[in-house]
Parts: sequence; C-alpha cells; structure tokens
Amino acid sequence: MSEPPYRDRMPDPLRPLRVNAAELLRQPGATSRIEARLEADALGIDHPALDGDIDVAIDLDVLDDGIIAVGAVSARWASGCRRCLRDLNEVLVIEVDELHQIEVTDPDAFAIENRRLDLAPMVRESVLLELAADRLCRRDCAGLCPECGIDLNDGACGCDTEVVDDRWAALDALVVDED
Repeated sequence: MSEPPYRDRMPDPLRPLRVNAAELLRQPGATSRIEARLEADALGIDHPALDGDIDVAIDLDVLDDGIIAVGAVSARWASGCRRCLRDLNEVLVIEVDELHQIEVTDPDAFAIENRRLDLAPMVRESVLLELAADRLCRRDCAGLCPECGIDLNDGACGCDTEVVDDRWAALDALVVDED
C-alpha cells in the first residue's frame, strides 16, 4: 500500500503570512501578531541588492468589515550610492499599514479571498518598491567629478565642470541696454 500523497508535499514557506481570516473576523476589536523570517525566493523576490532574509512583524487589527495590517518589514541590502558609488550595506525598514477586506470597498485595500488573509503580496510589493528606490550614502552626497572621476565628498578636484548649452550661446553676446 502506498503512502498518501500529502506526505510528499513540502511545507509552505509562506504559511506564517497566511491567516484564517474567518476566525479573526468573528472577533471585531481583536488583535493578532505575525512574526516571521522568510527567504526572498519564497516571496518571489529576486533582486541583486537584497542580502539575506526578510523579517516581518505585523499586528492584525480586526474591524467589522476587514483587517488592518500594521507593522514593519525589514531586509538587509547591499548596493552602491547612486552619486559616488560607495558601497552601502544597510537594513531597509518598511512601515506597512494596509487594509484587507472581504468585500473590497476601498480601492487601496487588498482582498481577503477564500476566507484567508494572505499577507505575502503586501510584503512582496513593499519590499520590491523600496528596493527600486535609488540610495545615497548621505543626503548631501556630492558625487563624482564628471571629468576626472574623483569623489567630490573627499575634496575638490579643480576640473572645469561648468555645463554649457550651445543652444543659448547666442544670448551670451547679447547686450542689454538698461536705459
């Protein structure tokens, strides 16, 4: 006699993000906490800057007509500054505050389908949107000199980097009579 087919199944790595919404919705005002560490591959995220697992810490607040997911998603990433190319290695912390409804009345709400709250699409979307943003090593990063390539955060180079637009060159010869 053969083994039942369900014994061959691999455990669902996204199971912590899949919640029985029917049970929660019976208790308006209740809260529940979701904490999980997930591999990026399990969420369908393949990004070169991502450097490790994704941590999820979300509180579920039950309403009469849905569930609000409030918390944070964090992930370690490594990339280069978009101006000076210095190596950056930090932790992204993404605040989430999303509504999930059985009957979606809010255009920004996620749907609760089959009486199950699936937080994976929200987590995936949040991480991908944040990873798409260009990063700076600091807010006032001066970048690289376009002539010699020196890092202008470390000092000036003396190159002439004035940008001249030839389309306006005729105006340089214009003499304005102020009388």
